[in-house]
Amino acid sequence: MPTDDDAVDAAFERVVTDAVDTKAFVVPACVVNDLVREFSLGDVDAALLKLAQRVAAWARPPTSRFHVGAAALGVSGSVYLGVNVELREVPLNHSIHAEQSALVNASSHGERKIIAIATTEAPCGHCRQFMNELRDGLDLRCVTKNWRLTLRDLLPHAFGPMDLLEGDETGGKLMLEDQGRLGKSWGSEAATVVYRDDAGVEDAVSTPRPVKELVREEDAFWSLAEMAHDALEKAYAPYSKSRAGIAVRTSCGETMTGWTLECAAYNPSMSPLQCVITRMVAQGKSLEDIEHVLLIELDDAHVKYDCTVRLTLAKIAPKAKLLILNYHDEVHG
Repeated sequence: MPTDDDAVDAAFERVVTDAVDTKAFVVPACVVNDLVREFSLGDVDAALLKLAQRVAAWARPPTSRFHVGAAALGVSGSVYLGVNVELREVPLNHSIHAEQSALVNASSHGERKIIAIATTEAPCGHCRQFMNELRDGLDLRCVTKNWRLTLRDLLPHAFGPMDLLEGDETGGKLMLEDQGRLGKSWGSEAATVVYRDDAGVEDAVSTPRPVKELVREEDAFWSLAEMAHDALEKAYAPYSKSRAGIAVRTSCGETMTGWTLECAAYNPSMSPLQCVITRMVAQGKSLEDIEHVLLIELDDAHVKYDCTVRLTLAKIAPKAKLLILNYHDEVHG
């Protein structure tokens, strides 16, 4: 006869499976509340931990074989799931941590603030620093099977956004917050073609021209150009001012976008391609199915992702066609 614990485990397994099957990796607020109430869990943190433990099965760690799950509670009440992702034959610093995965998922669904996060293992220093990019990040509740502490407890004497950004803690745009527009609508930007390897389009263009002249409606990259522009506007790059956005299409015709997510400690920052990979894993997609990729960067950016995107794609999606555009001063001056 099933025990109460068995019933709880089965319920959380169903909820996570539903989140995976809907290709969202999100547990709606109403479902979270029902779980807490139905099983008398006491508080939402207990539910977060159970969700993190269940979603860890969907991690992709071919190198470490170490599965980690995360569940981040947004101020909306919804929970955003995340898992660790490693890329075979790609350097370890391209790995994506479960906490990063959950925050990318929250960002892609428009969540503006995270108030708690549960992980199957204690957050590493890399992730503690990354989570400190959130508004009121040091007050974030961090939950594991052994303890519940604030990020302030885990990251004492922290170095964070306000050590590098001007203004006090109420100023500036932090991670997950609206980063503001670039200043022009898509298509009117002056851009150059930095790289393209699709035989069906013209060679690289070094003189700035309107994007709609560089990528025409019949071009395989046409729809991706506007999507990459929108991703560029979501980019969180307060330190380098090097916004970048990427859009990909799979062989099945599905599309996804990613954007820069920087960190005050620099190294824990995420590239646009890492964000796309995170979202593809959340949707159960094979990275090998990536067919077309369009990356947009700023011409005078201090940080460029073009080289790492090319090298990483060569390993994870060697057949993918890539187009890289650089926006010039006319759009961001």
